[in-house]
Amino acid sequence: MKPLLLATRGLTVRYGDITAVEDVDLTLAAGESVALVGRNGVGKSTLLRALAGLVPHDGTIVRRPPERVPRARSESQSSDVRIAFVPQRATPRWDLPISVWEAVATSRISTRRWWRRPDTADRDAIETAIARLGLGALAQRPVGALSGGQAQRVLLARALAQEPDLLLLDEPFDGLDADSLDAVLAALTDLAAADTAVCCALHDLPLARRVFGRAVLLDGRVLADGPADVILATGLAGEPSIPAVLGGVLP
Repeated sequence: MKPLLLATRGLTVRYGDITAVEDVDLTLAAGESVALVGRNGVGKSTLLRALAGLVPHDGTIVRRPPERVPRARSESQSSDVRIAFVPQRATPRWDLPISVWEAVATSRISTRRWWRRPDTADRDAIETAIARLGLGALAQRPVGALSGGQAQRVLLARALAQEPDLLLLDEPFDGLDADSLDAVLAALTDLAAADTAVCCALHDLPLARRVFGRAVLLDGRVLADGPADVILATGLAGEPSIPAVLGGVLP
C-alpha cells in the first residue's frame, strides 16, 4: 500500500452563485496515476486548481508529505507535499531570449536565492527533467524556435524539475505531435516508477484507459471512482452512463 499524499473531504468550489465542484472526496497516493474525465465544464480544471491551492474552497484538503532526503544541506524536511501544476493551454512568453535549459531552470528559483546561480542539485534536477522529456538535443535552442509540441514538453519539464510529489496536469496531451506524445507518456511512466503521483484531466478516453490506472468521472461531483479499465469501459450501475456524461461513446 503506497503512502497517502493528499485527501479531500467535502471539497466544494463556488464562483459567486455558481458551484463548480461539490462535495468531492478524493485521495491520491504516491505513485498513483489518476485520470479526471468528464465533458467540458464539469469542474475538472477547477478541481485541479483547488488541489494545487490556487482557488478558495469549502471542505478540507489534507496533505501528508512523504519522508524524503533533503535536496541540499540547507534544506530541512518539508512540512508539505510538493505539488507542481501545468494548466491547460499555458501561454508563457516564448519570445523571451532564453534557451530551453534556461526556461526549465526558472522553475528552480524557489529552491534558492533568486540571484544565485543553480547549484549541483538544481542542475541535476533540470537536466533530469530535460532528458525525461526528450529535450536533450534542444537544450540550447531558443524557446521561441520550438514547435507547439516541443513547447508543451518544456512546460512539463519545468514542472518535473521542481521534483514534485504530486503532478497535476490539465489536458497535457492536446495538440501534441506523435514524438511529443511518446515523450510525455514515457515521462509519466518514469514518474510512477519513482512514486510521483499524477492526476490528469483529459478528454481522450482510450488514452486515459490505456495510460492511467485509475479514473475519476466528474459531473460537478464524483460520479464514479475506480480502475480506469472498468470505469471507462462500462460506467457504473445506477449512475449516468459514460456516453451520457461525456456526450459521446467509447470507440
